[in-house]
Amino acid sequence: MSASNRLIEATSALRRDGRRGLSPYITAGDGGLDRTCALLHALERAGATCCELGVPFSDPIADGPVLQAAADRALAAGTTVDGIFATVKRFRDEGGSLPIALMSYCNPLGHRGWPEACAQAAAAGVDALILPDLPVEEGAPVRAAAEAAGLCTIFFAAPTSSDARIQSAVEASQGFLYVVGRTGVTGAGTTFDDGAQGFLQRVAGLAGELPTAVGFGIASAADVTAATQHADIAIVGTALVRHIHAAGPDDAAAVSAAESFVRELVAGTGAPSTS
Repeated sequence: MSASNRLIEATSALRRDGRRGLSPYITAGDGGLDRTCALLHALERAGATCCELGVPFSDPIADGPVLQAAADRALAAGTTVDGIFATVKRFRDEGGSLPIALMSYCNPLGHRGWPEACAQAAAAGVDALILPDLPVEEGAPVRAAAEAAGLCTIFFAAPTSSDARIQSAVEASQGFLYVVGRTGVTGAGTTFDDGAQGFLQRVAGLAGELPTAVGFGIASAADVTAATQHADIAIVGTALVRHIHAAGPDDAAAVSAAESFVRELVAGTGAPSTS
């Protein structure tokens, strides 16, 4: 893996400096790809550590109703993988340096062949792949193609995972390990009680030097603070997508709503506000 990978640099810096971070999720093409590009700039201005950029898919098995609806809107607007790659390239050409992890189900990328898909993603300026329906046991071809292109691959740990399976996910991941805060789909709330904190602490111990990022159900600065007690990064998806959609059809209003909300969430990490 190239040392110049933006995601590895960002997450390594968190560890080195003893800081916590935030990874917002947005659905590419929800509201149009021009909005997506503007949102990426807004997330960077607001102090996000990295961004998960969702590839809309017709059968998003891990997503709750809010993210399903966002994917439906994006697909209805004609969003394609090639269009998403062009949007990421535009963001980079406009000076955007925020690390981007492309979150996609296997089908939209895999059907073009993993070496080609990874090469195209890297050329556009993507830094990592997150594939919720790719078991770590079947991930070797994707990992090889991603590594050849300089991309991180990110796998999952869940409350139902054994220590051995978590260790396998750690060994297969770069950038960070995605820790699912609870069982179920995205969007429902997560309570960071003693049981959840014990799980996150256990995963952090197994992950060792690999940073951990926890998601599913984080919706407030207080949630971010609780989530990062034993994790390096809090992932916020459904709550942010809901804020963006609630702002209405005006792109400027949606971008402003996203930037304001992400600034609130970043405050939960203890990081200073950015201007």
